[in-house]
Amino acid sequence: MKIVRIAAGPAFALYAIVIRDSCMIQNFIDDLIPKEQKRTIQLFYRIVNHGLPTNTQKFRKVDRYIYELKTPGGVRILCFQGGSLLNDSLILTHGFFKPKSRVFNREILKAMNWRKEFLKGNIEFIE
Repeated sequence: MKIVRIAAGPAFALYAIVIRDSCMIQNFIDDLIPKEQKRTIQLFYRIVNHGLPTNTQKFRKVDRYIYELKTPGGVRILCFQGGSLLNDSLILTHGFFKPKSRVFNREILKAMNWRKEFLKGNIEFIE
């Protein structure tokens, strides 16, 4: 599994999964309208400098190990904690817009599979 560090600060570091030499989170953010890009980047800034939000309208647990970053405009980014492999970090898997529940369950399964791959420890860091 390939990952890239996209942001780091005193409280946390954010990493993103790279699939076929493409950073899924970066591609998703690049395709957002400017207002949603700004909201998403502000959320990232808040996490790396102050830690995980306690406000469930910005960050919430959606499965045992999977979390969701949220913006008011409907942007959703699934992630999991780096655990002992990457202390004080979130691994961002992919982004999408607020879906119906059936679609959301499918997206959670994708994130769970990437987490399993991450935990195997075959991680390649890309600069």
